Amino acid sequence: MLSENFYPLSTASAQRVFAYAKTLASHSYETFVITKSPVDLRLPKINVISLQWKGEIPIFDPVLLIFYFVKSISAVRNHRIKLIISTVPKINNAIAGFLLSKLFKVPHVVDIRDYWESSLISYPLSTFIPRHLALLLIRITSVFYRQASSLITVNKTLKSILARRGVPYNRIHLIPNGADTSLFRPCENAACIKRLRKKYALPLSKLIFVYGGALSPDYKFDAVLRGVSYLHKNEDFELVVVGTPTLLMTNERLEQTVEKLGIKEKVKVMGPLPVDKLAEVLRCCDVGIIPLDDRKPLKHVITAKLFAYLASGLPVLASGPRGGELENFIRKHRVGTFVPNATPHDFAAGFREFIRQKSFIRQIGLEGRKIMERNYDRYVLSSRIIEIVQNVTDSYHYY
Repeated sequence: MLSENFYPLSTASAQRVFAYAKTLASHSYETFVITKSPVDLRLPKINVISLQWKGEIPIFDPVLLIFYFVKSISAVRNHRIKLIISTVPKINNAIAGFLLSKLFKVPHVVDIRDYWESSLISYPLSTFIPRHLALLLIRITSVFYRQASSLITVNKTLKSILARRGVPYNRIHLIPNGADTSLFRPCENAACIKRLRKKYALPLSKLIFVYGGALSPDYKFDAVLRGVSYLHKNEDFELVVVGTPTLLMTNERLEQTVEKLGIKEKVKVMGPLPVDKLAEVLRCCDVGIIPLDDRKPLKHVITAKLFAYLASGLPVLASGPRGGELENFIRKHRVGTFVPNATPHDFAAGFREFIRQKSFIRQIGLEGRKIMERNYDRYVLSSRIIEIVQNVTDSYHYY
């Protein structure tokens, strides 16, 4: 398996691939994971080869491509690998998997978590990447996808997009995002909330909104922070940001914006945490924040952090494109408030709605938790990988 991130990172990709690896290992598949993440993990049948590369080059990283390719050659030769699984983004994984598949005549499965190519032709990446190069890269990735034995993606919208790009519909499988409901879970009582808030130096009695995830340019952090600044200083709440920095947004930049807006007493920027500690922070907060941009290319996005929030018993305050996957999910299951325009005024109104209906928050959150347990437990969903792997390996003509 080729993945940029892996356990114990709290990113959606790390959690998804870790669930695949554990599921495959539980069915007696020897699994090798090649990643850039620093990993110290000892589990039966899961072998991790780590570069511990801290560089960050968006979209395509030639250093990582070379690493994946060289290390994978060794693994394939020494352990008679029967299947390669690449997870994207980034595209390095798909390229390396494609080359290895052709070189060693083994099947290749690509796990596509989102339509990441859409960001190439949208602000802010469109200011750095010429449109003709972005479209060329999209055409190239389509070739890799069409050559794969099977594709896995997270929702029907993405499945349709991939089919329009020439991938046979019957080779595209759905494994939706979800959350580990044994890890992401609500506090059982007020004493648990108090203990965890003390542990992470959070206010004991305030209503706490939380953002946990990557500081992606697809999220309107400035709008959220300005929304906070529009509220009266006497409003009894705090916003906590557990953010993994990216090339275009860092925790330091967020703190500068907080300072500039004069809302330091309302916002706590914590920086990235391992997944087990992120789960603890979510457990003792009240409302999860998903400030997705309302650009049309993001209509397919139903971010994995939604499931972590709901599994933790938190309703959500979210934005995004009208009629998109995220809005449809929230309205269908009644698990929070959706503001379609992603403006500071919209977020301020959303904050006020939760502050004024504080007594109903726990009830909404527990309903969301029930939905997660029924339909979106990550390990139940990941069990589908077994059937996909068996079908691909059984039908492939090995040489």
